[in-house]
Amino acid sequence: MKEPFNIGYADASVYQDMLPPHYYCGREDIDLISDHLRRIYGESHQHSRLRVLDLGCGPGRVTTALAPYAHTLTGTDKSSGMIAHFRDRFPAAEAVCADTETVLAHFAGNRHFDLIGSFWSMSYPLLECYETTTADGVIVTNDLDSSTARVHALLTHLIDLLATDGHLVMLFFDAATAEQRLVTRLWERIQPFPGTGRDFTWQLLLGALQDAEAAGRGHLTTHRLPGVALTPSVEAAVDWFRIGHLNTYPDLVEDPDVIAEITGFVQAHAHRDGRVLIPSGVHLLDFHAHTDRTTHLPSELQ
Repeated sequence: MKEPFNIGYADASVYQDMLPPHYYCGREDIDLISDHLRRIYGESHQHSRLRVLDLGCGPGRVTTALAPYAHTLTGTDKSSGMIAHFRDRFPAAEAVCADTETVLAHFAGNRHFDLIGSFWSMSYPLLECYETTTADGVIVTNDLDSSTARVHALLTHLIDLLATDGHLVMLFFDAATAEQRLVTRLWERIQPFPGTGRDFTWQLLLGALQDAEAAGRGHLTTHRLPGVALTPSVEAAVDWFRIGHLNTYPDLVEDPDVIAEITGFVQAHAHRDGRVLIPSGVHLLDFHAHTDRTTHLPSELQ
């Protein structure tokens, strides 16, 4: 039976089956977030009174690292299937089924959060300001000024949601890896990416946060880590590309040349034991809404 378009991000069970674990310097992506939160706050039992928001939460996979620190927990995702799974996992949380742009506009001016997370998901609402992809094709806005204004509003709302001393913590894919370069080549058979290409959404996000830092609104840190996505077999790796990266988009996943290119790439990264180590890379980003620049000084100069 043919898989529906975007089934991997609409059905939580399909998502969990096809998503390979991602490892960076010996740590899984969830562990990176847990480690980072411990560096900021200490152990969760020492600091569990935060207002926490997870944007694009999916079934709540990475939310598990945030939840121990939460006095109140909000998860948002535009997929009703994902939100249903999130509700089951965190029954006491506020669960909002809406796209990120809509959520941020609705919360702006009304809510503040001490900790905002967005893990692997922020690229999509930024890209959707420029184009919409459905099973029938890619619809481009053809108005870069209007699209960029939407991005500016989205990111402004995001920064505005941070409470004083709050943290925005993100995992954002590295477009320069061999994996993402292949994904870019395949999608650009359908439609070129806007702006600078596959890294355009990262550059938009980075630019907005750098501007916020320059305006004295907080401190930005980024750390890029190399790693791998690990699948148990070539077949599982191909499914990760078909479902996870290409969203079961018919014109791509039904093209024998596309599948051949994916299979060749996957086989080139197969380990001798049959597992596949797909080269990956992630940006770990933290924007701290802290305006006292003296904290950068050694203690004797503060």
